[in-house]
Amino acid sequence: MNKAPSLRRAKPRASGDEYGRTSEGNDRTLLAIILPKHRLWEWHRQLLLRLEKNDDVAVFLDDRAPPYGLAERLWLKLEQSLFPSGTLAKPIAPDPAWRSVSDLEELPGRIVINLSERSQPYSRALDLRYGGDPDSGALIARLLSRQAPRLAVQCPAKNITLASSRLAIEDKFLIGRGLQDSFSRCLSLIERALSPADSRPPAEVSAAVAPGHTTVAEFIMRVIAHKAANLIMKPFRHQEHWQVALRDDARSFNVVPDDGDRFYADPFLYRANGKTFLFVEEYPYADRRGLIAAAEVIDGQLATTPVAVLKRPYHLSYPFVFEHEGEFWMIPETGENRSIELYRATEFPWTWELSTVLMEGAVFSDATILFHDGLWWLFVTADWLGTSTQDELSIFYSETLQGEWKPHRANPVKSDSRFSRPAGRIVQQGGRLFRPAQNCDRTYGAGIVWFEITALTPTKFSEREIADWDGQTEISMDGLHSFDQIGPLQTIDFKCSVYRGVARKHITTITPRQGGEFERLFSKSSPFITTVASDQPGSHENP
Repeated sequence: MNKAPSLRRAKPRASGDEYGRTSEGNDRTLLAIILPKHRLWEWHRQLLLRLEKNDDVAVFLDDRAPPYGLAERLWLKLEQSLFPSGTLAKPIAPDPAWRSVSDLEELPGRIVINLSERSQPYSRALDLRYGGDPDSGALIARLLSRQAPRLAVQCPAKNITLASSRLAIEDKFLIGRGLQDSFSRCLSLIERALSPADSRPPAEVSAAVAPGHTTVAEFIMRVIAHKAANLIMKPFRHQEHWQVALRDDARSFNVVPDDGDRFYADPFLYRANGKTFLFVEEYPYADRRGLIAAAEVIDGQLATTPVAVLKRPYHLSYPFVFEHEGEFWMIPETGENRSIELYRATEFPWTWELSTVLMEGAVFSDATILFHDGLWWLFVTADWLGTSTQDELSIFYSETLQGEWKPHRANPVKSDSRFSRPAGRIVQQGGRLFRPAQNCDRTYGAGIVWFEITALTPTKFSEREIADWDGQTEISMDGLHSFDQIGPLQTIDFKCSVYRGVARKHITTITPRQGGEFERLFSKSSPFITTVASDQPGSHENP
């Protein structure tokens, strides 16, 4: 069993560097943390506890940032009592041992981390920015406007960004949960900024982005309306019902029917022994837990209703099926079990057994495997600290399928809600790699963004965008978040709101927008491909 590497600060370089990391023989860095006296949160205390394990930390208080407005404070207190959202977004009192910032002296070799939300005169200070603004009021304003927060650790004196992230806020109607996710990401961003960053080239400091203007009163009214509508309609409607569709060398997709008591999502196709099979996540609403189901595809249609082929006492989804050394393998999503598990088919495609646990220790989502240039690569989102699973892409690599998996030097290689989480098999064609990613900025699984990977080594990763499939624009649905293909046979999933029982209007076909991005990707002028040459999509040559 190979455990995933723990998330902790990397050791300093062997010799001193420009950010004040100390030399070999004394690997403890001198840190000065400046906190806002009137805006202290539990995440500040947790940051100190984490840093003090490896560094010498001195704490100072700056009182220039005033307390948040009374309306914000009262609403957050009410939210915490009604909808507990974690401890990081709980206010705390200052420690009597913390000194005034007026006592802080700029010492040689000491790094200053400025969290005071006001400018500081120290030449080697690192600032935390919320959408380019040092004031956390800008973060609260973005959450009130239900906008994706942008966080960054910057060095203003050098005009560079050391670490940045665009968050996916999964519940946009609770400020406390948005703050919890944001503060959790702040912890990891500061740790990244203090770690060696050879694989992350410095970026210019971005300008401040003005948040939308929504008052607390307006936000509360939206929350009440949203909660009331959901409560009233819950017995009659599934708000986000996923469905799977297939098309075989045609313009329209035929929707796989369901009985309304379950949904199907995360479709994957695989062909073996002259037969083609569709694998899906099946989610029975009564169980509130997904399982893996499969059915044979004949002439672009399912021969039978999908049959359960793998069920565990925890949620399963994203059944990534592939072949290696004459055997069939599956890596389903098992994030609820904080693991990545590899299954082997004992009777393909109906029976599977656990082979090994590849990684554990985080909430891993949508693991997507690839064999390329003599190495196995695993693309996955990994939540180590209790934040979102939708906005940070990590890559791991190994010389063997079941061997030791090592983290990419630049992990997370992406921290952006618009195109991090995997959305299906990476397509290989003529030495080129095309990666689908979910856009989770507006909502989970809003669309698919396609990239061509231009560099993939243990130390480098880059890609360029080639297409953007927005679910609302391309297929007139609320979301679209998985794609797979064998030759002319393609499959997608989509989400929409559906009524329960006899009131439900069944969708039988889905037709992509004429002249849209979806169809453009398969045109002759596209850098993508109209068919996958291999009978085994994403098949791997044996290492």
